[in-house]
Amino acid sequence: MKNSSPHFSAEQFHHGDAPVFSGTDPQFKRDAEISRVSYQAAHHNPAAPSGQQGSGALVGKWLYCEEPGKAEGLLKSGVELFMDSHLEPHAVIGLHQHHDTEELYYLLEGSLTITLYDQQQQRCVELLPGDCHCILCGQAHAVSAGEHGARFMVVAAKVATKAPNQA
Repeated sequence: MKNSSPHFSAEQFHHGDAPVFSGTDPQFKRDAEISRVSYQAAHHNPAAPSGQQGSGALVGKWLYCEEPGKAEGLLKSGVELFMDSHLEPHAVIGLHQHHDTEELYYLLEGSLTITLYDQQQQRCVELLPGDCHCILCGQAHAVSAGEHGARFMVVAAKVATKAPNQA
């Protein structure tokens, strides 16, 4: 069965008026109503070390979105995105830092190599189906797909900041 869901470029989606969802009931989204976005070099970063600049294609199915400029106004928990992502074989999500969000990856298919930077330390870890990756606020990471690509779920949440007088 052919998927007929809306498909947009990153430019159309993030800088245009492309919707996250084209249906009428955001609590029960049908596959054909959920937007897919093609990123050619997700998080492209030409200043990153060689091999971590971003390359290849990622297609993200935006299941729920509360990011500024695209917020659906449904979730109140601090979750900014919930996405089903497909990274083509050997594609790389470029090195980027999470300044005010935490992000969770759950690998469904294929393999990913995560390069995590934390306080000038670097770690590389390969994930296989069923494995998870958590990036904390302030950390940076690059993500590389293996020879068969990867499918993974991503959840990102805004980190709550305390007021100056709170303990």
